Amino acid sequence: MVALVSVKHFFRYLSMKSKKLISAILLASIATLASLVVAPAVMANDHETQCFNDIQGKLPWADDKLNWDAENVKQLCKGTTKPTEPGKCFSTVRTGRVNWGKGTDWEWQNIINLCSGTNDADKTVECFNKGIAAGSDWRDVILMCQRASK
Repeated sequence: MVALVSVKHFFRYLSMKSKKLISAILLASIATLASLVVAPAVMANDHETQCFNDIQGKLPWADDKLNWDAENVKQLCKGTTKPTEPGKCFSTVRTGRVNWGKGTDWEWQNIINLCSGTNDADKTVECFNKGIAAGSDWRDVILMCQRASK
């Protein structure tokens, strides 16, 4: 309360020109601080949006089905900073190039779980292939590769 009263008295004795200058400086400081806090979230969202747009209507999730449930695309893209990589990973696995231990036909949800948020499709697929080759269960390998890609 004392500080507030002191500030109030301080402003009372300043000239109008000084008040405008101090107000402008305070406003600029607040705007700069806000941009530092908000910018990383906006940038991540931009990557996720670009990823979403690269996939929806363009990349099949099953057979020739190009129209994804929006939540599934969001899950696949969540956290990526390289928008092309989650779709590349999904496509690589879906087209039968990755054996999950009992064949190359995957459930689409398991592909999303593996590829979700990846920034390096090749590294994610390589991680999975190595885990399966080592004899690990495919569910454990997906979890391991998700952690390795973060």
